[in-house]
Amino acid sequence: MKRIDFKIIFIAALLSMACTTKVSEWVLLNSVPDKYLLVYFHENEISATVKKQHSEIENRFKSANILLKTMQRNEVAKPYYALYFNNRIVSENIDKNQLENLTFSPFRETVANELMKGKLCVMLYLKCGIPEKDKKGLEVLKNSVEASPFADVITVLELDRKNQEERQLVSLLLNVEDDLNEINEPMLFGVFGKFRTLEPLLAKGISQENINLMIDFFTADCSCLIKDDLPGINILYNGNWESPQTALVNEIIDANPQLEHH
Repeated sequence: MKRIDFKIIFIAALLSMACTTKVSEWVLLNSVPDKYLLVYFHENEISATVKKQHSEIENRFKSANILLKTMQRNEVAKPYYALYFNNRIVSENIDKNQLENLTFSPFRETVANELMKGKLCVMLYLKCGIPEKDKKGLEVLKNSVEASPFADVITVLELDRKNQEERQLVSLLLNVEDDLNEINEPMLFGVFGKFRTLEPLLAKGISQENINLMIDFFTADCSCLIKDDLPGINILYNGNWESPQTALVNEIIDANPQLEHH
């Protein structure tokens, strides 16, 4: 499993400053979200009804970071959809009734709204369902954010892993890395920009030191290194990223120059 070393990223960013725009703001304003691929597998010729359905799907997904393709295969008893990211399967045997919630959900809308309001990031805490573990990690998260000078521009949101309304989002989060589904621990996802998330902190990795390193990354001046090799991946989301509010972190730094990383 690949893990981000925030110290290395942060130091590298400091050594190759390109502008004073903060990482979180630059990504929101300039990045293009990674695309997911939705494939419709079928054996026989596609009917006019399905073609119409696909036209409606493409129209509905117009603002989402997803592409729809069809693929004819022998021995497909019943046509189905499968979702891929970077040639890795995220979800398969998706039926047409599940497509409605594939790119949109209330929780995703809440996260996107916070980012569009100029927040530095959303700290998305995915609970594992074991009360003792969930409580411990959440306390560390909340205490760490409250102690940060950037607390007012960081939103903490909790999500139950077994939330049925958000099962598509939970599946996407657990596919940020290829073995997260096998780990029953609380996970902390730092979400920024256009619904981009860093690889999560897990279990004891949810510490004040690591959370501060996350915040340091989001508040660092953007650099060529970060622009060319942006860490994390985008979550599938159908939303409009145009005209976000001004980044609130700038007001905090202007009022407290000592917080600059220079």
